[in-house]
Amino acid sequence: DFSSSAAGRAANVKNACSLINGSVIYPGEQFSVYEAISPITTDNGYQIAGAYENGQVVDSVGGGVCQVATTLYNAVIRAELDIVQRYNHSMIVSYVKPSDDAAIAGTYKDLKFKNNLDNPVYIEGYCSGGIITFNVYGVETRPANRKISFRSETLSEEDPVTQFNFDAGQPIGYFNTEQSAHKGVTARLWKTVTVDGTVQSDEVFNNSKYKSSPKIVTVGTAGASAEVVAQLQAAAAANDEGSVKSIAASAAAAAQAPQTQDPSRADTGHPDTDDRSECSRTDTGRADTDYRSECSRSDTEHAAAAAGRTDTVSTDAVNTQHIIIRNRKTHEKR
Repeated sequence: DFSSSAAGRAANVKNACSLINGSVIYPGEQFSVYEAISPITTDNGYQIAGAYENGQVVDSVGGGVCQVATTLYNAVIRAELDIVQRYNHSMIVSYVKPSDDAAIAGTYKDLKFKNNLDNPVYIEGYCSGGIITFNVYGVETRPANRKISFRSETLSEEDPVTQFNFDAGQPIGYFNTEQSAHKGVTARLWKTVTVDGTVQSDEVFNNSKYKSSPKIVTVGTAGASAEVVAQLQAAAAANDEGSVKSIAASAAAAAQAPQTQDPSRADTGHPDTDDRSECSRTDTGRADTDYRSECSRSDTEHAAAAAGRTDTVSTDAVNTQHIIIRNRKTHEKR
C-alpha cells in the first residue's frame, strides 16, 4: 500500500511498475530490475522523492522504486525462481520486515533473478487504489500438497543516537527534527517447506544488516546567553534530548518574559541617565554533497503475486500470492 506516499513517490512507483509489466523471461534467462526500469531520469517519467544516501534521507529522482523491487522480490521468491543478486537497504525500512526488502541503487545494487524452469514466465505488474501488485505466471509443476513460507528473524538491534545541530540563525526555543532515527538491525530470512503440513526443510534464505542512523535535530541559539549555550551543549553531549528541549524552552520563556520596573524608581518626569536601554544583539551564521541512492521510505507497501494455484503468504506489510512453479529443492541463502 503506497496510498500515503507523496505525489512524486507515488508517480515513481507507478512508473517503475509499468516498465516491468509485460516482461517475459525465457528458460535460463536472467532478469535485471534496474535494466528494466532505467534510466531513472525525469525524461523517463520519474520525479523527485525521498531516498537513502550516505545515511540520510535525501531528495532524489526516482525515490520509491525500491518499493517496486521489494514487491517483485517477494513475488519471485514465492515462485521459487533463482535469485542471482539481491541487496538489502543500507538502513531499515518500515514497509516490510527486515530481510524482506530489495534495494535498487544504480548498477551498484540491483535485483536480478533467473528463470530456472523449463517454460517461460510472464510478469504482470499494476497499481490500483494505491496498491502495487505483481503476478508471476507460468506452468505450475509443484505438488498441491507442498507449501512454502518465509519468516523474518531479527538477530540484534542497535539503538540510534540523536545528533544536535546548533543554529545561531534560529531563535532560542526553536527545536526541529530534520530526520527521524533509524535503528540498526541484523536479520535473516528463513524459508520453510512443508508437505501435507509436515516440515521438509527450514533453511536460511538471506542475511541482512542495516546500519543505524541518528535522529537529526536543529536547535536555535540566537538570543541565548553563553551559559545557556554551554548547558545545551552539555545535554547534547550526554545524548539527553529531553534536557536539550527543556533548557531551550526555559531560555525562550525567560527571553520573552515582560520586564518590570523597579517601584523604588518612580517616574519623576526627569531623565535618568541610568535608564538607558541595553543593546541586544542577534548573531547569525549557519554552517551549511558516487550519486548512488537507495529508494525507500516509511510508507507502507504490500507485495503481492498471484496465479494458477495460489498460495498466500501474509506478513505485517506483505501479502503475496504466487503461481508458477515446480518441484525443486529450496534454495540456500544467497
